[in-house]
Amino acid sequence: MITGPNSYIGHPFVITTLCRLQDVLTEEDADEIARAERPLGPTFFQRAVRELHEAQAAAAAAAPQPPPQPAAQQKQHQDPPRIPHQ
Repeated sequence: MITGPNSYIGHPFVITTLCRLQDVLTEEDADEIARAERPLGPTFFQRAVRELHEAQAAAAAAAPQPPPQPAAQQKQHQDPPRIPHQ
């Protein structure tokens, strides 16, 4: 609360009054009723999903690719031949 010899300013008007005293531009409240906003339709969500998929595809393309897997390893040696017992 601000009090002075010629004024009493309560909380809701403190900032507005100080701005006026300092010649700061203030936006006057006109208490106008704003027009109703347009509801979000399916187009908004379809666009959002499309942009999400595009961003995911771009991120996947930019991600480093894992190195290729080596071909299946072949046996390095063979089992010894079986010698039949006589």
